[in-house]
Amino acid sequence: MAPPVATRMHQSQMSNPFQHLNQQQSYQPPNFSQHGFGSGSLNGAGMSAFPASTYGASAFTPGAGSTVFNGGAISGQGQGLASVAAQQGFARGAAKQEHNAHQLEAASMDTKSGAAGRIRQVWRQNLEQEMALLRALVLRYPYVSMDAEFPGIVARPIGNFAGSKAEYHYQTLRCNVDLLKPIQLGITVWTTEGDLPPQQPDSILVNQLNGRPPHANHLMYVPCTWVFNFKFNLSEDMFSEPSIQLLESSGVEFEKNREHGIDLDAFGSLLTTSGLCFSDDVNWLSFHSGYDFGYLIKVLTSQGLPEHQDGFFDIVSTYFPKLWDIKFLLRYAQRMQSQGRLSPDASRIVSDLGQKSGLQDLADVLQCHRVGPAHTGGSDAWLTGSVFWAMRGKIFGGELPIDQADQIYGLHGVAAPASQQYREEFFAAQGTPAQQVNGLSGAAGTYTHTPNPSTPTSSHIGLNTSQTPAQQYGGYGGTQYNR
Repeated sequence: MAPPVATRMHQSQMSNPFQHLNQQQSYQPPNFSQHGFGSGSLNGAGMSAFPASTYGASAFTPGAGSTVFNGGAISGQGQGLASVAAQQGFARGAAKQEHNAHQLEAASMDTKSGAAGRIRQVWRQNLEQEMALLRALVLRYPYVSMDAEFPGIVARPIGNFAGSKAEYHYQTLRCNVDLLKPIQLGITVWTTEGDLPPQQPDSILVNQLNGRPPHANHLMYVPCTWVFNFKFNLSEDMFSEPSIQLLESSGVEFEKNREHGIDLDAFGSLLTTSGLCFSDDVNWLSFHSGYDFGYLIKVLTSQGLPEHQDGFFDIVSTYFPKLWDIKFLLRYAQRMQSQGRLSPDASRIVSDLGQKSGLQDLADVLQCHRVGPAHTGGSDAWLTGSVFWAMRGKIFGGELPIDQADQIYGLHGVAAPASQQYREEFFAAQGTPAQQVNGLSGAAGTYTHTPNPSTPTSSHIGLNTSQTPAQQYGGYGGTQYNR
């Protein structure tokens, strides 16, 4: 007879190499009912020894028949890993993990009730699940209003900018975006008619999420607005002091950004594949948005901005093929009014604005309600969308001229095909002579660009006319923050 095949498993039970030991010395599991555990009471007081769980009446109550573990049924009276004690240990660990996960989820999202509950705070811990929700929504909500919060303006370029104020604005944008990091990005999604997602998930959304609701506890609103909070360290990253004070007064908690902030590379990777970029069907809505798109391009490419405006516009049109800048639309409406091309109601709205042109000014005249504190990404993004839809309906009669799309206020408006009259109107609205040479306090010099974002200093910048934050940039004037 052939000898038995050598193996590490006992041949009588290949899945249990120690069964022959169990046969020699039988182990009887403890009878928990003697201590009141099996009946759900503790010391006769009617108290459960273990907390309630979604796994059953108690996470640790032995099943009367069998318990499902790792997809297979095992006996409640088994031995070894199948014993009652082992099953209770597994259940206890799973329940604790579930509890910790719920605590982390609630803490990371800063759950609020009412309308404010529809602004979802996104941190490192819940980034992927929120991006998955956005991916499911974007096909039905292809209008995306946005606002970025960043640490101010710390640098001004010096030099001759070929008589173009737009070029000067771009070089100012470029050197600051290369130097600094974004702090928040707010996004609000809308239908093609200006409607927000419903508060509760409908069947279409649940199906898109593979039958799972957006959040495990079933109590969360479906958000319409997301605030992506990026990693930012006041002890290491460069910033303008007045800008940080403004953000802190608006409720930004920089300690949380330091500890739980989103890594920019991780966000850029997820945004690239989110369905929000590269699509002609997705319309991005913004207000005076040069810096907003500048920081987005920096995050998406992990590089400094192009040296010239044309390169920047090419990249923006690649990632964001369709965009609308509300302040650019406002200037267009003012030109239409001066030419008598607006309806009486629309003309009255433009007249009521007078010289005011801020986002909140427009919201007040158009009777748009703000949700949340100003100067925060979520509230400003939501209000930006509300103002856009109100402008489209009340000023432009529900239709926007397509030639006003894809323009960024302060950077666009003097494109090559534009007529001389259009150029003169643009410069007149900007208050800049068409041939003005832009510089800073008469100083001479050049802005030197490095191919990648600059390494920040170890402390914040307190700029004055004699200081420069980094040697690779020629020279800077005073700090200024105008949004």
